[in-house]
Amino acid sequence: MDLILYKNNLDIESFVHMLDDTTECYKFYWMDSVLTLLAQGKTEMDFNEVINGMIADAWYSVSEYHLHLGLKDRNGNIMNSLERAVNKLVKNSTLKSTATREEIINTIKEFDNLLHDEKYQMAKNVPYRLLSSFLKGVGGNDKLWEQKKRLISYIEHIDEKQCILYKVEDEVGLKKKVVINIQWVKMLCDNMVTIKGWIQLKKIRYLQQRNPGVPGIIYKLEPENEKIRKLKNVRELWNEIIEKRPIADIYSGEKLQRNSFEVDHFVPWSYIANDEMWNLSPVKGTLNASKSNKLPDWDRYFREFAQNQYFLYHVVFEYEDIRKKFENCRRDNLVSVWANEELYIQGNCEEKFVNILEQHLKPIYDSARIQGYLVWNVK
Repeated sequence: MDLILYKNNLDIESFVHMLDDTTECYKFYWMDSVLTLLAQGKTEMDFNEVINGMIADAWYSVSEYHLHLGLKDRNGNIMNSLERAVNKLVKNSTLKSTATREEIINTIKEFDNLLHDEKYQMAKNVPYRLLSSFLKGVGGNDKLWEQKKRLISYIEHIDEKQCILYKVEDEVGLKKKVVINIQWVKMLCDNMVTIKGWIQLKKIRYLQQRNPGVPGIIYKLEPENEKIRKLKNVRELWNEIIEKRPIADIYSGEKLQRNSFEVDHFVPWSYIANDEMWNLSPVKGTLNASKSNKLPDWDRYFREFAQNQYFLYHVVFEYEDIRKKFENCRRDNLVSVWANEELYIQGNCEEKFVNILEQHLKPIYDSARIQGYLVWNVK
């Protein structure tokens, strides 16, 4: 992050390095939660409410997109306490992945005892280690990190000399408090948007490293705005095609009628995070709802999907009016370079077209399977 231009005597240099060399995600979520509470007017907050905010902020990424926040052990068990907390909540509550932050936090409070171990693990080191760039006299392996009373006293001692971002007020367990230094409050509030953007960038980079095969990480931090799903032109294109030739639903084989279909993402939008033409097909609304956030069985449905795609490709070059509808989709639904340079170019036979499509779509599909997406078949 560029140094914030701000007239003060604060240790901005140490602040800028707070999120350096992070091997786990906790610092990003802790700092983000602290700032959210500060934006609500709180300058003192206990560990428990900060951690509740962390779980709420991680909820959507883990519950909806199956993103991993840390490593697994040799037996495949999740080691990251924040990820484990979200998964416990998924398993034991009826909370929807798209729930509001307030709804999530209220549910966390209901399951406080269930989440105690994960909360305790997050509280052991994160609040203190985040301040390590201010505590230059304490090395990474210093025993002081494990001696919390002495460490809290040391933080207060350093604060008297250089004004640390926050101090820790000693209490029992999760009742310990973060107390933001009053001299930092105005700076944090005045630059809230910039600082939160910096944290998000760091978080995205971290999550991309932990989930290397997952596209569109930036779209997976919070519920997507339905308005960004730009499918209007795609619907109009398929409506125009249905007027010319009959089209069958790829899952049931039933003929589709104009304006009586939904546009389905073959690989779910929640994983692929785009509305690219090569991943879309018209289907019956009831089946689209049934499929929901699952992957269609590849062996059973890919051939039908590819044939519909090739049919679209074929009529685009046959009818001028359909060609115009196709061009209307280019801005929002034809972004991938490979699709423009290899797939939707004139002269592909069906076999070549299907091979190109499979070559690019199958790795994405397989990556989603590895990430934990379930496979769906028509019942």
